[in-house]
Amino acid sequence: MSREEAHRLVREAGGEPSSGISRRTSLLVVGMGGWPLLPDGMVGSKLKRAEELIRRGYGIRILSEAGFLELAGRKNRQPQPVPKTYPAAEVCKRLKLSPEALQRWEQFGLIRSLDGLYDFQDLVSLRTIAELIERGVRPETIAKSLQSLASILPAMERPLAQLKIVAQNPKAVHVDLGAFLMTPHGQLLFNFEELPRRKGAIVPLREATSEAEWFEYGQAFEEDENYGEAVEAYRRAISRAPHFPAAWFNLGNALRLLGQADMAAEAYREASTQDAGMAAAWYNLADVQEEQGKIWEAVSSLQSALQACASYADAHFNLALCYEKLEQRREAKRHWEAYLRLDASSQWAKIARSHLAEK
Repeated sequence: MSREEAHRLVREAGGEPSSGISRRTSLLVVGMGGWPLLPDGMVGSKLKRAEELIRRGYGIRILSEAGFLELAGRKNRQPQPVPKTYPAAEVCKRLKLSPEALQRWEQFGLIRSLDGLYDFQDLVSLRTIAELIERGVRPETIAKSLQSLASILPAMERPLAQLKIVAQNPKAVHVDLGAFLMTPHGQLLFNFEELPRRKGAIVPLREATSEAEWFEYGQAFEEDENYGEAVEAYRRAISRAPHFPAAWFNLGNALRLLGQADMAAEAYREASTQDAGMAAAWYNLADVQEEQGKIWEAVSSLQSALQACASYADAHFNLALCYEKLEQRREAKRHWEAYLRLDASSQWAKIARSHLAEK
């Protein structure tokens, strides 16, 4: 299922699709065509952020694409089973693996043969495993990531094999990694289906010539969870156009996902300075400040968010939480009630009512 199809299904169900994870997220859908592990072998940051919020008591539900389609009342398009035809000896020869390594990876559960035979997706998965291990990732680390995924995505039976394979032409098969395509030789090329403004010949990233192009590259990298490259792209956009509040805002999001909270806060602050009406920048700044224990600063930022958009329900919700932490119960009550006037029926409304009932 393409991203556009998923967004359409969400909107048809009365929801609002988002590329980021926040306390307002209800569902995180992990696509079956997506690569679930980062280059260091660990689970992607969106999954980690969702799990962190779940541990903090937020009701985020994590679903596979199959589970999402079932929830949306759509029949899942099951692929036809692919016969396994490659014997172990041929796999080792093609990929230059030792039989011991192949056996060890199978023992770790990273790959699974059928009567000693493998299919093409197994070969793709095995090459990926080899590349990860060549970068210093231990098989145990990869196995741990897969076990973590299995606990939250039970429908994903072969995560390493569930890469999106695309045919560029009858003689060229590539792996779709979102913003990039990977050739059978491991070369990374831009996926111009993901970057619609740049269709045609392959263009290196350094050939971006405007702040708008760098901004688009940053968005594409974010979608692919390549946040380091996203940061670089947004900074290049800003270097060409310092007054670019949307780029500052996205830069803050990418920095935050990299764990650089202080720098993210500075980026949000710059975005809100350049555009005081950007309520989301004030809101995200407040979220960072609250996590850092700067509750009064978070209150101030949330008040600015509400000045920019008085109907910003999420800002009322978080402001009520902040006032509770400050034991300002009357103010907390006022914002819980304001939140319920804007949202009277969601799961978050139930949480707001539970807080009011404790007053």
